[in-house]
Amino acid sequence: MPAQSATVVPLVDPQAAARGVILHVDDDEPVRRSTALLLRAAGYETREAASGEHALQLAEALRGRLDVLIADYHLGGGLTGTEVAEHLARLLGHAVPTIILTGDPANAEVPWLAHAPVWVARKPLSPEKLLAALPPLVAFRRAIEAAAPG
Repeated sequence: MPAQSATVVPLVDPQAAARGVILHVDDDEPVRRSTALLLRAAGYETREAASGEHALQLAEALRGRLDVLIADYHLGGGLTGTEVAEHLARLLGHAVPTIILTGDPANAEVPWLAHAPVWVARKPLSPEKLLAALPPLVAFRRAIEAAAPG
């Protein structure tokens, strides 16, 4: 009997999208995976990217849906988290609330994003603080979108 290939389709909980859609960009796999688990357990639809370039490739699929960007500042080669936020805003046509994570906030460049808050947070950021910050950021992004003409 010939082997058949299966198509894997990720299951998306529609309630998770209602809670918020988060893109987390971090080149540290254990940090990225554990943060994704935390966010999903809290009810958020979560996308992960291991590099800035990978995050930008996800832009089209996230158009009109992305609520919050969480990006490590030092992504190891390539783009910084700040550059990811700025490029993503151009690709989407609007900025989204952004959390830049860094162990050295004094030397992290803050992205310039029109109409979106930016929080430069010192690593490690406690899960409680991260989860507390997300609902108002999601609400802010959705309120701006609802108020936009169009």
